[in-house]
Amino acid sequence: MSKVVLITGAATGLGRAVALKLAEQGYRLSLVDFNEKDGLETAERAKVLGAEVIFVKADVSDEEAVKNYVDKTVEAFGTIDYFHNNAGIMIPFRLLHEYSVAEYDRIMNINVKGAFLGLKYVIPVMLANGGGAIVNTVSSNSFKPTAYNGVYSATKHALAGMTKSIGQDYQDMNIFAVGVAPNNMQTNISAAAAVTFTPEIGAKIHATTPPNIPATAEEIADVVIFAMNNAKTLNGSIVNCAGGQIFG
Repeated sequence: MSKVVLITGAATGLGRAVALKLAEQGYRLSLVDFNEKDGLETAERAKVLGAEVIFVKADVSDEEAVKNYVDKTVEAFGTIDYFHNNAGIMIPFRLLHEYSVAEYDRIMNINVKGAFLGLKYVIPVMLANGGGAIVNTVSSNSFKPTAYNGVYSATKHALAGMTKSIGQDYQDMNIFAVGVAPNNMQTNISAAAAVTFTPEIGAKIHATTPPNIPATAEEIADVVIFAMNNAKTLNGSIVNCAGGQIFG
């Protein structure tokens, strides 16, 4: 029986790219996103590639919705072998004191609370079934924050910390965790954030960020799948996928 992969943020971007590559390789897929239209399209494309797949609409910051997507996955497939904890958002680039509390709460609820809730309810399934592997989508911001991006950077530092803690605390239980940290990936989320750049913000970002080669979602998906399949060896690490932005 082929392995089961649960992917959040699966409607577009990196989540979709991972789902379609795994579909080609014969994995069974549970796809989760709040964006139902694009999520169903991803699921349909995965089915065309031969995958057994379900789609569950969910707000990852809502505990009951998270419990539901985990339950639906187990009902459909019996287990969860791999979890790509990928759902996340960006917010407009600005100085820290210029963010509203509502903006702060929104990104923390999705990027940090949402990631935590997924882990909280997926890990017991893995424990009951003898183990599993987790790949968290972190960011190069967890190594070096981009200018005018302090709140987003904080969320990715938090997820990097969770990744390392899981790697330490669960390895004896046969659960392993890896973080994948891209930079400037070509997705709809990064494009939407870039629209908010003023000339001042753009100049500061370019002045403080070494030039790198932007990766496509498909290229980062290859790294995610490698990390998924080699999580025991990579356990607790954050894989730098910054395309030359960060060395060391």
